[in-house]
Amino acid sequence: MKKTIMSLVVAAAAATVIPLAPGTALAEPVPSGCHSGIYYQPYKTWASCDRGSGYVQAIATCPNGSTTKKVKGPWRPVTGGTEGQSVAVCPGNRNAVGHAWDIKKY
Repeated sequence: MKKTIMSLVVAAAAATVIPLAPGTALAEPVPSGCHSGIYYQPYKTWASCDRGSGYVQAIATCPNGSTTKKVKGPWRPVTGGTEGQSVAVCPGNRNAVGHAWDIKKY
């Protein structure tokens, strides 16, 4: 009987502590509302996100002989404006043939 009561007390105590663990109550939203495109300078691509917390990275698909190559821009914090825009540049100023983005949380 004592073991059963003690088990219940320990379980109840653990249940009250677990929700207070850091990072569980205030999870940041992942980046969303993301867009990418090719600049007016067609050898550059851009990517940005409108909402959330984290980083965005532009990915350009560039010609590389008879194949293509993925070139990644820097990770930029999501700000909802142009200051949070990542830019990827194709080597040799060759025109990009595709664009995309990647995201990651803080």
